[in-house]
Amino acid sequence: MSEKNSDQPELLLREVLNETILRDVLLFILLYLFMLAQNWDNLLLLLFPIITFCFALFFRIIGTNKHRLIDEQNLISYNPLGAEKKNADRLIFISLLELILLFWIGAESLYHPQLVDDFGFYFSLIYFMLYSFGFFWIFFGIWNNCKIITNLNGLENNESGYKKLLISELGFNKIKLISYLNILIFIAFNLINTILTILVFFGAEIGFPSNLPGSGIEDSQPLFLSYSVWIMLIAFPIASIFYLISIYRDVNSFSEIELKSKINSLPKEIQEKIINSLKAINQKLNKNSTEE
Repeated sequence: MSEKNSDQPELLLREVLNETILRDVLLFILLYLFMLAQNWDNLLLLLFPIITFCFALFFRIIGTNKHRLIDEQNLISYNPLGAEKKNADRLIFISLLELILLFWIGAESLYHPQLVDDFGFYFSLIYFMLYSFGFFWIFFGIWNNCKIITNLNGLENNESGYKKLLISELGFNKIKLISYLNILIFIAFNLINTILTILVFFGAEIGFPSNLPGSGIEDSQPLFLSYSVWIMLIAFPIASIFYLISIYRDVNSFSEIELKSKINSLPKEIQEKIINSLKAINQKLNKNSTEE
């Protein structure tokens, strides 16, 4: 029985569960269970690695589906959301670091509760900066990745002289806008969180207690967090979704007529393969072609 991926646009469960995704999920679940075994009763800090990991899975699944639908000759380098594999790897790395930090602070609260007051300040700065850095990182260098390119290397009947042909890319104005917003939001929120964390550390009542597994042992205090962490929890995923939608629309803002005008110097056979490959993965292009 053939194990070739189906040609349906919908991604089947057996096609999602490849070795890479299973490895990521199992490793994350294993570390998360180790952390939960410490008996955390406050769920706020536990949400951050889950959100980071969900974004990582999104990029993994998008990359899996893309390579399933694109022509086997790999004629198209289709990256309307940037380098999915690289983004997934980065976010997986960040989510695992978040779990390690949580496990460490949880263990310290159980076995060395008297030291939590000393470590809590640095944990609050590093942990939330790490979370925000993951979303900053995936949009760093978008000018290199958010493109649609035809790869003509190795084609026997390619007489056009082109090795690669640019079909579409993220507009320069959109690159500037997203890059500046990305840097501004990352710096602003981390600066605000740093200032508020310092004020909370010195006794200002602008924060709230967050129990650790060992809070109360030897009269140890909970971890005090600033209210800015709630904003950071929501702001960075929302901003990232806004960036992704904007990038996707910009890179895919071309018609079949524009596509044909860019590849008209290629042999007819190659043109058809390129158009069919893009139609398989670009529903808007396929819909417009069907209506015509």
